[in-house]
This record gives sequence, C-alpha cells and structure tokens, in this order.
Amino acid sequence: MTSLPTLGVVTIGQTPRVDLTPELTAVLPPCRLVEHGALDGLSTEEIAALAPRPGEHAVTSRLRDGGSAVFGHDQSLGLVAAAIRRAEDDGADLVLLACSGSFVGLEHRKPLLLVEQLAHHAVAGLGPELRIGIVRPLAAQLSDAGEAWARTLGRAVAAVDVAAPYSDGQAASAAAAARIADSTDVIILDCMGFDEPMRRAAAEASGRTVLLVRGLAARVTAEFVAGIGY
Repeated sequence: MTSLPTLGVVTIGQTPRVDLTPELTAVLPPCRLVEHGALDGLSTEEIAALAPRPGEHAVTSRLRDGGSAVFGHDQSLGLVAAAIRRAEDDGADLVLLACSGSFVGLEHRKPLLLVEQLAHHAVAGLGPELRIGIVRPLAAQLSDAGEAWARTLGRAVAAVDVAAPYSDGQAASAAAAARIADSTDVIILDCMGFDEPMRRAAAEASGRTVLLVRGLAARVTAEFVAGIGY
C-alpha cells in the first residue's frame, strides 16, 4: 500500500496553528501533516528577549495560547532553521514555511516552499494592468513589503496599509481594505494570520477582489503534494 506524503508546516511562531491548518487541509490532497514552530518550547521571557533590535526588521506570529509576539527577523533565523530540521526529521517530504516575510538562504534537505515567493509570483502572473494593494500586520513592515512586492511585480504597488490579524481581526482587515479601495483593483492580505472570514470582511468593505497569501500558498503547495511520486 502506498503511504501518504508528509507535509511539514513550519511557522515562525508556535504550534499548533489551529487558526491555519484547517484552511490548509481543506485545500490539500490526502497527506500527513506535521507542524513545528520556531518559538516552540520558549518561555514568555525568552520570546520577549527576541524583541527587534534597533534597525532590525520586525516580524510577528501567533503563539500557542492564541496571542501573538513581535520579534526580530535576524534573531529568528536560527530558530526557523531548527524548526525546518525538526520537520524534516519528523518525516516531511517537503516543508512549507508558513510566513509571508522574506526568509531566503535557509538550509534544508527536502524541498522548501516559501510563502513570499509563491504568493508574489502568483500575483505577478495576474497581469501588469492591475493596481495591487497590500495589507501587512505591522506598520514597520510597510516600506519593506512595498519594495519586495515591487521587485516581483516590476512596478510599484498602488497602496499599502496595516491591520493586525492576530489581535484586531475582521474589523481591522475591513477598515484597512476600505482605506485603500479607491487606489486598487486587487488587495492582498499579506500575512499568514489573515483568514477566510477576514478576507470576506475586507472584500465586503472595499468592493475589491481580496486575496489571501495563505490561500495562494496553499494551492501551489497542494499541487506539489499531489505530484509527489511513490
């Protein structure tokens, strides 16, 4: 009997990601899913010690208790790499790094799918005439996110705004989308924390097409999982 492929889902925060994996598994073909988090096993004090240093890019992710943390990108790299290794040791045939930030150059033994690259290139394929708006979870990320999207799109994004999915939810997502609606044709909720109810709220408030990076990444990942040969 052929065994099911195993997908490793690595978050830069803590597992289990009960806010994320149900939407992923609804899209994925039959597979075994293993979760590992960069902050798994760390205490509140240890996580607080990872606060962004002066000049360091900030990232945010969900914690096991349902809260969230903001911490330094560079300080998280070793922890993220360790979580990838744990997922591979846990039998993952491929690993999805479930963060829409930039995490390049990480060592891996199995195929590593990066949400930023999957989502950016998928949106770039929609065509050059669309005005793209981006909603990120932290105000400190807006400049870098705009530049990163512009590199892939080959043009500047039309608008950027901020909403915190882990703390503010649907109302903030809707408000951010509404603020940039007049400048955009398509709005990207650019964090793995934005979920389907937040997308619906943003679309209703803005009257625009709203895409989730988690959905874009999940569908490409599903194709990869389905194509694994045994």
